[in-house]
Amino acid sequence: MNEQPWFGIDNKGQAFFSFSDPIPEPKRAKEPHLFYGALVEKPTNDLLAKQGEIYRREYGLRRAWLTPAEQMHITLIGLGDGKSDDAVDAACRIGGLIQAKPFDVCFDRLSAFGGGALVLRSSDHSPALQQFWRKLSAIVHDSPLQDFVTNRLEPHVTLLRDRGRVPKIQERLVEPVRWTVRSFALIRSHSGEYKLPGAWQLNGQDDAHAVM
Repeated sequence: MNEQPWFGIDNKGQAFFSFSDPIPEPKRAKEPHLFYGALVEKPTNDLLAKQGEIYRREYGLRRAWLTPAEQMHITLIGLGDGKSDDAVDAACRIGGLIQAKPFDVCFDRLSAFGGGALVLRSSDHSPALQQFWRKLSAIVHDSPLQDFVTNRLEPHVTLLRDRGRVPKIQERLVEPVRWTVRSFALIRSHSGEYKLPGAWQLNGQDDAHAVM
């Protein structure tokens, strides 16, 4: 059993807790990992990367893996590893169905998730982000992709990973980081590189605009 619990929020907005190990240790996966996320734009991604380095030094996590600034993102929904091109195409079609406007988020709580991930999350769960996440989750779970969903974690930003020492870190409030989410993407991660099979701007007209 992990020393540090993690929690998520279901589609009805109800929180739940678990002592399972939802986030694996960073490693070079044999197959690409597929997930929906919202990449963080400059200059906020640089700020978050610097915060990760500060926490690594503060907690003495010399062996920790830091999320690069250009890969900083809000994790939304994981779809697993090694998915076929047909699955990727289906995920792209689903992404294009999302209707949303840009929305503001605020991350102000440093937490240790199971598996050694040190993350930022929102004390008030950023209501607009939760609404967007539940909308995306509902469409995914009503599609052929439902069997691929690998986690039910609340949206979060992973700053670094260290399986050995992060689970001992106590949750705490930190200086809030605020920004506006203007897009989201389907991300394929493999061997430390990100590719975007699909990306969609939230265009402010109550619908999502594909920018493949």
